Amino acid sequence: MRPPVVLCLDDEESLLSLLEMVLKVNGYLPLPAANGGQALRLAAAHRLDAAVLDYGLPDMTGAEVAQQLKRMSPHLPILLFSGACDIPPSAVAHLDVLVHKSDGVNALLANLEKLIRGSAAKPLPRRRFRRYPVQLPFAIVADRSGEPRMYQGLSRDIGEGGIGGEVEGDLAPNEFVLLHVSDSRLDCPLDPRAQVRYRNNETYGFEFVDVTPQQQNEVRRLCELLAAA
Repeated sequence: MRPPVVLCLDDEESLLSLLEMVLKVNGYLPLPAANGGQALRLAAAHRLDAAVLDYGLPDMTGAEVAQQLKRMSPHLPILLFSGACDIPPSAVAHLDVLVHKSDGVNALLANLEKLIRGSAAKPLPRRRFRRYPVQLPFAIVADRSGEPRMYQGLSRDIGEGGIGGEVEGDLAPNEFVLLHVSDSRLDCPLDPRAQVRYRNNETYGFEFVDVTPQQQNEVRRLCELLAAA
């Protein structure tokens, strides 16, 4: 059986070499690229099983590379491995997972494994978290016929496992979307993927998925502040 072929893209030579080495050691066949153009040429010449992309690149963003990769192969799993904290929600519509570089290569490998072999993994039990009332604007990005569309929402409650509120848009239960939550009490905006768990007229409940440890800590800290208010 051939090893999974993974495109790895980063313009920092030292980090690209590290990614290549880590992927090799863990049973993947890496295809390193230092810019977006080179990455797209490699993707056109090889059958990829996944792609690991940086965001800030000299010729284009990782989001632009992801968009073109999805056009070439709509079901290709794409992971963004970035140190940026200000990525706009509209830029990650074509990504499957976002891992912050501060979380390290172990988080990268764990999420990559889920993307490639996730269908065989045993699902984790859902946890229930206490919800806290809040007035918090947020944005939702949904895929509409291959194009990202943004909706505005106002959260009425938030917990460690998700967020609920009113949305100016039409979303379907079980649909996967991107959320963007920004508040002065957060050190960094939250941009997790989420799944629509329920809909009641214009009120929706979203369950966080693919939340990084940093994002988990931010949500937990916000909930502690709301509980103490």
